[in-house]
Amino acid sequence: MRLLIVSNRLPVVLKKEQGKFQFEKGAGGLVSGLSDFLASIGKSESDVNEYIWMGWPGTTIDKTDEDAVKSSLEQKYHASPVFLSQKLMDKVYLGFCNKTIWPIFHYFSNFTSFETDFWSEYTRMNEIFCEELLKEIKPDDIIWVHDYHLMLLPALLREKVNNPIGFFLHIPFPSYEMYRLFSRESRSGILEGLLGADLIGFHTHDYSQYFLQSVLRILGIENHMGYIEMPNRMVKVGTFPMGIEFEKFNEMDVSPFPSAKAAEGQPKMILSVDRLDYSKGIINRLQGFDLFLKRHPEWRGKVFMNMIVVPSRTGVPSYQKIKRTLDELVGNVNGNYSQDDWTPVVYQYTSLPHNELIAKYRKSDVALLTPLRDGMNLVAKEYVASLQDRRGVLVLSEFTGAAKELSETIIINPNSIDEIATGILEALDMPEREQIRRNKIMQKRLKRYDVTKWAHDFVDNLINISKSTGYSANEKLLTPDTQDKLLKHYNEAKNCIIIVNYDGTLVPISKYPGQAKASDELLRLLTRLHENDKSELVIISSRGREDLDNWLGGVPVNLTAEHGSWIKNKTEDDWHLFKPLSAGWKHDILPILEMYADRLPGSFVEEREYSIAWNYKKADIEQSSVLSKEISEHLMSITGNVGVQVLHGNKVIEISNSGVNKGELAMHWLSRKNYDFVLAIGAGWSDELLFQTLPDHAWSVKVGFNQTAARYLVKNQRDAMGILEALADQ
Repeated sequence: MRLLIVSNRLPVVLKKEQGKFQFEKGAGGLVSGLSDFLASIGKSESDVNEYIWMGWPGTTIDKTDEDAVKSSLEQKYHASPVFLSQKLMDKVYLGFCNKTIWPIFHYFSNFTSFETDFWSEYTRMNEIFCEELLKEIKPDDIIWVHDYHLMLLPALLREKVNNPIGFFLHIPFPSYEMYRLFSRESRSGILEGLLGADLIGFHTHDYSQYFLQSVLRILGIENHMGYIEMPNRMVKVGTFPMGIEFEKFNEMDVSPFPSAKAAEGQPKMILSVDRLDYSKGIINRLQGFDLFLKRHPEWRGKVFMNMIVVPSRTGVPSYQKIKRTLDELVGNVNGNYSQDDWTPVVYQYTSLPHNELIAKYRKSDVALLTPLRDGMNLVAKEYVASLQDRRGVLVLSEFTGAAKELSETIIINPNSIDEIATGILEALDMPEREQIRRNKIMQKRLKRYDVTKWAHDFVDNLINISKSTGYSANEKLLTPDTQDKLLKHYNEAKNCIIIVNYDGTLVPISKYPGQAKASDELLRLLTRLHENDKSELVIISSRGREDLDNWLGGVPVNLTAEHGSWIKNKTEDDWHLFKPLSAGWKHDILPILEMYADRLPGSFVEEREYSIAWNYKKADIEQSSVLSKEISEHLMSITGNVGVQVLHGNKVIEISNSGVNKGELAMHWLSRKNYDFVLAIGAGWSDELLFQTLPDHAWSVKVGFNQTAARYLVKNQRDAMGILEALADQ
């Protein structure tokens, strides 16, 4: 089994110098993070025994060079390039990715730009990735898509392939109130794109919940314990906190760079390492150190901050502004507190080699990491893992994913300069014994759940979710060939019965009861079906008698109202009860439903003769999701001994007499004659009892891709009508 990793960039950067292509290892966190895992592929007991990594090679490649570049990447790096123009990548990366997605996902709405072309360019890039992947994907491949640049890709691939698809987001997913700042088209498009995956992973439980809340409020799709039921499959949303290569950081030889901590009497070192970005809280960090020095003059000359800022997005105006502010603030702090033999801030605007950075980790007495919002922050984990002597204190922002795992650190709110200053003092005053105790606990945790374990955990979950939902709706899909067999059976039969549910089959599901009125086109179709003397047509509905009379009274069909409480034969004018029923229970139930309707604006109660429905199709989706569970539990607790049943429909809860269901109705109609052709079509949960009751030779069809006892599925209500129209044409 092959793992196909897909990311915005390849793990290598391609450069052309003096007419020759040069390959350099990429510097991204994903590349370094996955290297150990990829090295283990084929050597462990995992189902995955090979891999290929697809992404943009970092530059525009001439058409004449594409084959040579592709061949070299595949042979040397297990990589396959997605060829894109530099112009398009710059537009997408510097446009929708970093001017819209990045600021919204990191809670910086003031930096957000909503230009018209951003979304179309982002969509186009995802479409090109999809086109290139389709050339590479094999039937048994597992696909793992990474990060915010490719959030539309899972759904684009899902339309074309049935392979297991996983997606992992390496940045935070924002709360619904922040996420809804996207335009209507893009806010829905991103969620729908991600739901093309079988498994969607986030660093923290909070991010998973924010995603699920946005799916609920924007798409109206509920979840059950992190599982989302899609039309033809199940999507799992899970939490997978990314780890690091613990042994690499803990055991690396960092020579010739010095790594010993300051000797007695020498200034202690506070280390700050971050990429230049407004989300990293670098300005707040320096202001916190400034406040610390102001409050605690006794520490002047005894501690300094080594601030390493890695250049990033140097062409973006907002980043240039941060750089200017940072430069000025460093100058102010050093100008205010410097002494002849001491500089409070050692400022390095550069990217350091890996072994030099780890040497800095070990040399520092305190690491100060204060992002205002960060998906994980692997630097925090790298710092703790690198401390061979377990001496050192991490002061960490509570708004990082790492803070959920590294709870033994000093956790601060980076928006509070006061908390940063206080955290620095606490870290400097912490006894060595306490430092060792805390770091020992965290190192054990980081070693146990390293990046290889993280990657295997995600891939294994992806394989399992694909297997566990191995029920494939496509296998049950009513194909044209199968429909031809159905029509042939119908034509050859002598006695036929067609049992059809009203809502969702004959008419679309509607928010308003009055919208379910039968159209003239539907009435003509039912009349044509009736004209075939060998056919009996039965319409089952939860609607009341009056509605069905008004909508279908002029068509000679058999009708069933209120889930089977009432029956009307096509040859009769009057309705009669299916069996003796009681309505006395309504006096106790109706006030309860009305109370909940008052609590939830947009919901309403429909009272019928022998049933009551609480309808919440027009209500706020999140409120109704919570309240519907509450009302269901309330009703179940009081109806156990009163002979009624609680039925859950499409955003409606119905209460009716026990012992009346579509299975019993089917037996009633089927007992009237020896039918050699039976067709039943339904769209709701209650239709399952109907499907289970039918004889073996029956044709049962469920509308919608949900798990069902029906033999066949159709995608939607229009397809269901297509079957009936084909029968009427016979």
